[in-house]
Amino acid sequence: MSQNPLKDIMGSLGRELTGRKITLCITGSVAAVQAPEIARELMRRGADVYPVLSKSASELVSPKLMEWATGNRAVVELTGQAEHIQLAGEWPERSDLVLIAPATANTIGKIASGIDDTNVTTVATTALGTGVPIIVAPAMHYSMYRHPVVLENISKLRSLGIEVLDPQIVEGKAKVIQTSEIVEAVMKKLQRKDLEGTSFLVTAGPTLEYIDPVRVITNRSSGRMGVAIAREAARRGAETTLILGPAEAEPPTGIRTIRIETSEQMLEAVRRELEGERYDVFVACAAVADYRPTSPYKTKIRTVEAPVIEIKLQATPKIIDLVKKISPETRLVAFKADYGLSNEELIQRSRQILDSSGADLVVANHVGVGGVGFGSEENEVFLIDRRGSVTHIERARKEAVAGHLVDYIVDHLRLKGP
Repeated sequence: MSQNPLKDIMGSLGRELTGRKITLCITGSVAAVQAPEIARELMRRGADVYPVLSKSASELVSPKLMEWATGNRAVVELTGQAEHIQLAGEWPERSDLVLIAPATANTIGKIASGIDDTNVTTVATTALGTGVPIIVAPAMHYSMYRHPVVLENISKLRSLGIEVLDPQIVEGKAKVIQTSEIVEAVMKKLQRKDLEGTSFLVTAGPTLEYIDPVRVITNRSSGRMGVAIAREAARRGAETTLILGPAEAEPPTGIRTIRIETSEQMLEAVRRELEGERYDVFVACAAVADYRPTSPYKTKIRTVEAPVIEIKLQATPKIIDLVKKISPETRLVAFKADYGLSNEELIQRSRQILDSSGADLVVANHVGVGGVGFGSEENEVFLIDRRGSVTHIERARKEAVAGHLVDYIVDHLRLKGP
């Protein structure tokens, strides 16, 4: 753990950016007030953040505040210490990435023109010269953003290899995008790209099975685990499609997402994708309802007319049993969630799924026990493969579990090569 108490939050939400040094450049937009939040969220993913404030930004956000937010001295001017070289130059301890958030039209224009008359633009010029990745998050009035030269400058930044995050257009302003999207862009940029050239299909969330037009049978799945897996695969370079039920979790930005409600809709979506596209890996994380009413009511059941009703249920088709029949070359990662079993019993039932579905890997977890699984932000799983080996992923946030699972898929399912 860091010796600096201001850095005690580092890694509290995940380890994706552990060991990464990020220079956060802040320019004179009112969106600069978002900078402490951006810094803290990057730190919660493990990053060490070094703030650089332009003179205009220092009038909006105190350098002392940014020092508190990051635990590192805020650079407000370049001195004889050559801060720009330390942060982005030919220096062993330089940053892994330069993030300019927010970036004004003025700063964007200067970077595009090779002008470096502020500490922020000089850091950017240095980073471009050494190949340090740069991400820019614009913020300005919409009329400024629409200026042909501003748009031309943004295009020029992109041609130089700088990633420019499209702003959100709200209330006549091109506002800097949400902090979560900025952090996601940083993690995606710095994540190792060991899945480039591969494709993932992931299902997530519950399904709804209608009793009548307003009443349903469902389960407590939040969809967080499947969404985390899809996000992890995409960060690491995989072309990723997510089939998402009516889940609490929001679909990740930038990932193709197909929304469904019922088990039948999920089955048809999976069939359509596997028949129409080539997928290297199918991760069946969705908690598809095991039963559905045989004859749903066409109209809302009125309790005054039917205080007691009987509903006949039928089992829903097992989607994982169809995957290898449709696409034999796709690696199938099945999920097995159960309740009230010992670890040994859970693992044994998972081995049965390997045999019945032809799955390459089963991810097994308990639900409704100790605050993991359904409805929780944490999970604890066992990975059971066709060789008979069992790997235990200890309790952690679902994002971390997703990282370990994708590591296993990369290392053991032979996605590339003979």
